[in-house]
Formats: sequence, C-alpha cells, structure tokens
Amino acid sequence: MGRNGWMRAAGVLTGLAAATGLLVGMRAVVSVGRAGPRLLLGLPEIPSEALGLAWSVRALWPADLQAAALTRMASLLAALFLAAASVALLNAAVLLAEAGAARWREMAVRAAVGATPARLVRRLLRDVRLLVGLGGGMGVLLGSTTGAALRLLWPGPVRDAAVVEVLAYGVGVLAAATVVAAASYSAVGLLTARRGALARPLASGGRVSADRRAVFLRRTLSVVQTGTAGAVLMGSAVLALAVRAPDAPAEGTEVAVLSATRPADVDGWEAVLARIRALPGTEAETLATPGSLVGLGVRDHVTAQCGNCYRGGLPMPFWGAVADHHAVAPGYFEAVGLALHSGRALTVADGADAPRVAVVNRTFALSSFEDGQPLGRMIRLGTDLDAWYTVVGVVHDAPSAAVGGDDRAREAVWVSALQHPPVHASVLVRGDDEAVAAATAALAAAGFAPGPPHSLTAHRRRAAAPLAWLAGVALALGGITFLLALHGTRATALQVTRRRTQDLAVRRVHGATDRRIVAHVLGGAARTGLWGGGFALFFGTLGIALIRKTAAGVPMLDAGPLLLAVGALVLVSVASSVEAAREALRVEPAAALD
Repeated sequence: MGRNGWMRAAGVLTGLAAATGLLVGMRAVVSVGRAGPRLLLGLPEIPSEALGLAWSVRALWPADLQAAALTRMASLLAALFLAAASVALLNAAVLLAEAGAARWREMAVRAAVGATPARLVRRLLRDVRLLVGLGGGMGVLLGSTTGAALRLLWPGPVRDAAVVEVLAYGVGVLAAATVVAAASYSAVGLLTARRGALARPLASGGRVSADRRAVFLRRTLSVVQTGTAGAVLMGSAVLALAVRAPDAPAEGTEVAVLSATRPADVDGWEAVLARIRALPGTEAETLATPGSLVGLGVRDHVTAQCGNCYRGGLPMPFWGAVADHHAVAPGYFEAVGLALHSGRALTVADGADAPRVAVVNRTFALSSFEDGQPLGRMIRLGTDLDAWYTVVGVVHDAPSAAVGGDDRAREAVWVSALQHPPVHASVLVRGDDEAVAAATAALAAAGFAPGPPHSLTAHRRRAAAPLAWLAGVALALGGITFLLALHGTRATALQVTRRRTQDLAVRRVHGATDRRIVAHVLGGAARTGLWGGGFALFFGTLGIALIRKTAAGVPMLDAGPLLLAVGALVLVSVASSVEAAREALRVEPAAALD
C-alpha cells in the first residue's frame, strides 16, 4: 500500500469512526431528553397545591414546562449530532468512492475476461471489510466514551437504558455505516460491468476515472458534505446563543434560599416569616412558590379587564391571555432585584382578609390592557368566576434562568402568598451566616422541614446548568464538524490529484504551464466550495428557522456571521487544495505515463 493508499485508509477510518462515534454518543443526548421533569428545581410532587387556585384543564405546571423544553432542546441537539455524523460518513464515502475509481481499470479488465458484477462486488468488499470493521469498532468505542462523558457531565438524572436496547442500537448504527461504506466503494464494480462501460477505461491514454456520471456523483457528495457541515456550524452557533446561561444577579440582590414545605396543621406562612424577621442580623425575608426564582410558574388562563380595546374591529372589553402565575410574599421583588415600573408592590397589608390584589409584568400590561395601563383594572385567574383581582403594580420583565423558560418575556402575574398560602415554597433570607442558620432553625422548629440553605446565585446557576451543558455540547459539536469538514476537503483534494496524475501528465505534455495546472486544480476546488457554501447557506438558514420555531427565544443570526461561515467553508475548501496543487506541479510526465 503506497502513500496514497495509507492516506486514504486513514481518512476512511477517521470518517467511519467519527460517524459511528457521533451516532452512538447521540444516545446520551436522547437519554437526557427523557430525564425527570423536576430536574434541579425541587418542584412539588402535587403541583395543584402550588397556589390553591381553581386551575383550568389546560394549565401547565413548571415541571411540565421544563420537561417539554428539555425534550425539545435535546431533540435539536440530537438532530445536529445526526447531521455531524452524516458529514463524517460522507467523508468516508467520498474517499471510498475515490478508492473505487482508482481501481476502475482493474475492474474493467476483470469484467472483460468474464467476471460477473456480483464477483466484482465481492472482491471489492473483501478488500475493505477490515477497514470498515476497524473503523466501526473504533467508532463504537469512541461513541461509548463520549456518551459516558456527556452523561457524567449532565447535571441531572438520566434514564438508564436496557442492555438489549443499547446493543440493538449499536448494531443498527454499525449496519448503517457498513452499508454506506460498502455501497460507496463497491459501486465501481457494477458501473464497470454494465454494457458499453469498458471501452473508455481500457482505451489507450484514457483517464482512470473516465465515467462522467461517477465523477459528478463524487463531486456532488463533496458539495453535500461541505454544505451539511456549514448547516451544522450555523445550527450549533444559534443553539449555543439561544441557551446561554443568564448573568448573575446584580450586587445587593444576593439572598439565601431555603426550600420548605408547610405542614397540614399550620394555617400559613405569616407567623414563621414574622419570627424570622425578628431574628438579629436579618435584613429581609420573603417567600415564593417553587420555580418563581428562575422564571417558571403555573401557566394558565387570565381574563383581563382590557378597557376600550378592539380586536379585529370588534369591541373587546375583556381580553383572555395566558400567563405565568406566582405567589410571593411582601419584599419578594426587592429581594430578587425585580424593579417596579409603576404602582406598588405587594405588602403585609395584602393579607388573607384584605381585597385580592395582583402585580403584573410589563409585557402583560402592554398586551392585555388599553394603552398598557393596568393599574386599578381587574383580572381573573383560572376558572374561578369569582377570583377577580385588582392590579396594583407593574414590574419590569425578568428573563428566565431555567430549562422550560423563555428568553423572551412572557406574561406573568404575582399574587400575595398571604392570601394564597402555598404548600411548597422557597424562603428567601437576606442576612449574615448566623441569621441564615437561625432562620433555618426557626423553620425547622415550626415544622416546615427546610432544606439546606444556598445562595440565590447558586440557585439560578443550578437551574441554568442544563442550559450551560447544552451550549457547551453544541459549541463542541460545531468545532468537531468544522474539523471533519477540513479533514474531508483536504483528503479528497489530495486523493483526486494523486488519482489524476496521468491526466495532469498529459496536460503538461501538451504544453500546460504551471499556472494553468494550479488554476485547474484550485478552480475545481473553488467550484466545489462555492456550491457547498451555497448549499450550507440555504440549508443552514432553513435549519435556523426550524430551531427558532421549535425552541422559544432563539435569536436569528445576522447576515454577517452567516456569510462568514460560508466564506470560511469555501476558503477551507480552496486552501485544502493548495497542497494538492503543489503535488500537481511535481508530476513528471515520463514517470506518470510509464
């Protein structure tokens, strides 16, 4: 096996191993999508007890929101894994097709002396079975290691798969890779043995790969490979931008968080909050329903007294909307750093016997009230016909920090936890370590079973950990795909040049200058790169549109980064042919035509 053969074998091994490894490792991403819906947030087992309201049948609990969003994100990431694996598999397929083309003349001779297509294919497959088997085995080992690392780095629970299921999946992946590799290499046997295909490869002075359709097929595979790599790069970038973790809270908003459950024989939280407030060193205390600290609440219908509003030319004094529902105690907005836009916040005067009041966010105010002015107007929550609340304040929008949230602000409403005491809540305490320890002891003494204290920053970072994992995996996948595209274009360019030594020698005999030879080699690479760049731009834009439709809050990449990605792929395609052009200049006609 010469230098060309060793290089081709290494490229095929790399492509098959990467493709199989990515497909096997993709199982870890799929298993993440099936993880427990209450990941990291300590969400209650009985969500209907969250606020004590009459929920509609279409209400969505924070656990459901998180599970659905996690499944969507994992599905998008799995699709990118699949596309990246196709890039690696196309690398191997193009190189195997080039290897088959190099044996075109030999197969033509065998066919001319009576070899049937089946015998030609069997002979070709015997030559590559070790290569395919070794590449697939390396891929399974690589994918298993990668999958184990991804599962280990995932910050939450992962569903364990049965051994039989894992084996069946691995066998299926190996079978698919083997079929693609075998078809790419052995197709030359069928093409050679067909009627009328022998004259060209056997003709004196003919090119080794004279079949134009075969050449067109290999160039098409290269274009698809480059385009798919570009689409994966764009999709990985936009997904990483979409799931980036939020910034830490501003200075002065740091508090300790204690998860607690109200026992059945205790009427409410007001007494224990008063006890914590009296502790020395305590600056502030409040509570919120689970999920509120990271932007997740029960999503249900809200009927708003819109005012002089019209929809479609018809008067609409009452407007229906869907909003996130939260129950919080006085001092909540100050504790989490959520600024008041207008009106007032909830106070201790909004107790159980006081008129029902609510605070809405700026998005809700603008979407459901005349001129965006909700103060003094009424809203109804859930399905209780008598559950009307007066809007007393408007706060600025806050982005979500958890899987299941949305970077774009959604309608949200806050009611008083003193009027709707939740069963489960997160108690927030601002103070020194001794004050936090005393607050924990006070909750325990009252029978509220508090969890270990942690900071609000740590709480939000823990909720955002899946987002950080998704972003990291997406960026790593984009980098791997770029390297695969670089490897594939370089190896393919060198293979094509080395296979065409006779053709280049004939050109030089007929007077082709060095400049013409270089222009010929680089021109072919540039045409393939431009077609691949156009393919990447088209399908990358479609992929981004699909991602934005599937996952809420995904930004649209500007035209500049899109064109930069396409230009980088074209540049890589041309630059990869520079080495091939240098080899073309070293071709000696006498040696090549000997």
